[in-house]
Amino acid sequence: MSLPESPAPRAAGPALTAPVAPAWRRSSKVGPILRGRRVGAVLVLGGVLAAAPTAIWPTDVITYLAPGSVAPFQQLALWSWGQVADVVPGLLAEGIHFGNPTSLVLLVVALLAGLAAAVCLALRPGVDGLVLGVAGTAWLAATVTANLGQTAGRVSSGLYGDSNRIVPTQTWAGVLQYVAAGLLLAALGLMTGSTAARVAVSGAVSAGRWARDLVHRPRGPADDDAAAPPASAPPSGIATMRDPAPGSRPGSGAWPGDGARSGVGFSDDPGADPDHVRPPR
Repeated sequence: MSLPESPAPRAAGPALTAPVAPAWRRSSKVGPILRGRRVGAVLVLGGVLAAAPTAIWPTDVITYLAPGSVAPFQQLALWSWGQVADVVPGLLAEGIHFGNPTSLVLLVVALLAGLAAAVCLALRPGVDGLVLGVAGTAWLAATVTANLGQTAGRVSSGLYGDSNRIVPTQTWAGVLQYVAAGLLLAALGLMTGSTAARVAVSGAVSAGRWARDLVHRPRGPADDDAAAPPASAPPSGIATMRDPAPGSRPGSGAWPGDGARSGVGFSDDPGADPDHVRPPR
């Protein structure tokens, strides 16, 4: 009777003894990618959703009241991307309607860029996701704020008339446009606030150091040379040439020791001989 063979002992090791994580737990490890970016991604996505209706619905309406009545004589709907249309065409022979398709295309592209920015912030780790998120958010924020400023400026400037019979109103899409601008700017501040603060502090420290160096800069040799008065030329005499005495031979000597003026000699003292000959100047 033979005994059943016992299974060979498995080699112990961390790779074999470690528990196998289920699929849902492995997928949850993507969470650290969103760490520090969840709020920013949510703000950008909220800005995209709040700005999207402005591509379809008007943001402001200008109502012209009939003289002596509260009934609207004409109503102009204004879109943030430049379209103007008469929403009461039956009251006029020809309704007003003109737009700006190029601006509409730019708004749609900016909305897509903002959506891509939210995705990059949520899923792309590292500096790449942050840079793409900031770029797309800044693009959409610039477009939304520019459209908002243009529409609000046209309404407040009296371009469509300035009278107590003209009543401007804002639609729900116009209110959402303000919300979108606030969300996008808040997202930009959240993503770039710490970096901007570090740059500002570093710039302030560098400026203070530069100012202190400028005030307390040590004097160098160049500064001493520039501040010192120009040095006067060293005193020098004038060479004096004498004619040889009659009967003397060339090379027989000059300026004998007894002071006789014979031969040719030179002196550094111009007062030694009042008859010296100066060279021409």
